[in-house]
Amino acid sequence: MKKILQLGDHLLERKSKHVKDIKSKRVQTVIADLISLCKAKEENSGGLAAPQISEDLRLFVARRLDLEDEYQKKGRKIVSELGEMLWEVFINPKIVKKGEKLSTFWEGCLSVDNGKLFGPITRPSTVQVEYTDQSGNQKLLAAYDYFAHVVQHELDHLNGYLFVKYIDNPENLWKNADLDNYLRDHGDFPPEI
Repeated sequence: MKKILQLGDHLLERKSKHVKDIKSKRVQTVIADLISLCKAKEENSGGLAAPQISEDLRLFVARRLDLEDEYQKKGRKIVSELGEMLWEVFINPKIVKKGEKLSTFWEGCLSVDNGKLFGPITRPSTVQVEYTDQSGNQKLLAAYDYFAHVVQHELDHLNGYLFVKYIDNPENLWKNADLDNYLRDHGDFPPEI
């Protein structure tokens, strides 16, 4: 299994290259590797970008949390019905529209302390993203709420940014276990400092 690069590795700080041959063996292998790693770390993963596994390609996979929520509301099991569709593949993605309303969600990253460090990040709560899927189809997707954060987070990786770039005060970074304890004791996330 591929290794996930960690904060401080210079490969995470560069802009990724446009994918030219979507159906190439290399690109399809990277997609399979990303999905495999995400599934292995499903509890802590909303997505993973190619630069995180040392691949200089503008592509990422994102967990379709919006579909999971929709299916759960209908009482259906997402994994058995959608299988691989649980992970959307975004190749050469570009945000074409951002909503004006902002939202704050606690984000973590598998490239920052192996997904054990979280912080509050404010981003547009809706985005529209153009991309190509793994079959070469052009797509336009509207992403809302937490899923919009996931898409923007993963796209940041393609531009050489990690979520900690948006944290002004290091006291707003919490270890996973400490955050879980706070949530259990207070029923909500900690206030920003």
